[in-house]
Order: sequence, then C-alpha cells, then structure tokens
Amino acid sequence: MRLWYLFALAGLAASAGCAPAIGDDCEVSTDCSVSGDRACDRSQPGGYCTVPNCDTNTCPEEAVCVEYLYQQPRLAQTWCLATCEDDGDCRGGAYSCTKASEILDATGSNIARVIDTKGDSIRFCAVK
Repeated sequence: MRLWYLFALAGLAASAGCAPAIGDDCEVSTDCSVSGDRACDRSQPGGYCTVPNCDTNTCPEEAVCVEYLYQQPRLAQTWCLATCEDDGDCRGGAYSCTKASEILDATGSNIARVIDTKGDSIRFCAVK
C-alpha cells in the first residue's frame, strides 16, 4: 500500500511539471488550462496560451499584461504574454522577444504598452 502511495505522489509531481505556461502552443483552451483560467488565442501562429482581459499585475508569474491599441480605449485589449530575455526564450518561428515600444502599426506609431508595474522595459514573446 505504501509503495502505491509513493508512485501516486511521483505521478502527481511529474504532471505538475508539465503544466502549460503562458505562450505555449495550443489548439483549444483546455490545452492551456483545464480549470478555465487561461485561453487559447488561435489567431496567433500555432495558438498562444494566454489570459485575455488582464489587469495590472494579474498575470501568472511567467507573464506580463500587455495592452494593445491603448490610444483607442474602445478598441483596447489586454493579454498576458510570456516574458523573455531573448528570442531563444520564445517559441521559434513566428515569435520573437520584444518590448512594447517595438510594436508599431503601419504608420510607425506604437500600439502596445505594458500595464504591469514591471514597466515598459520588460520584454515578452510576441508575433514577429
């Protein structure tokens, strides 16, 4: 009986280490969280596990809350995005490690800002 208990604990520990993180690929929201606290943004290449409609300092530890289209309050959207230090921290291919000040629209105007107290200098994984 005691041996079974040890195997059960080992299994739980192993599965906890495999929990999806913000920025992971996904096809449906349950790929990101079975408890429903994260969503799969299928508009991003390969899907992107995120938390939509985040507020200041509400994202998981591995993420930052970024507001897009903040100059137009009716169109503004917030998303938890995975933090990073360089491109190697992001999923390869379509994603790069960037600052909010580097996300521009077609006219060259900035369209994103970090609303966490971590500040605009924090880098996060976003579509290139």
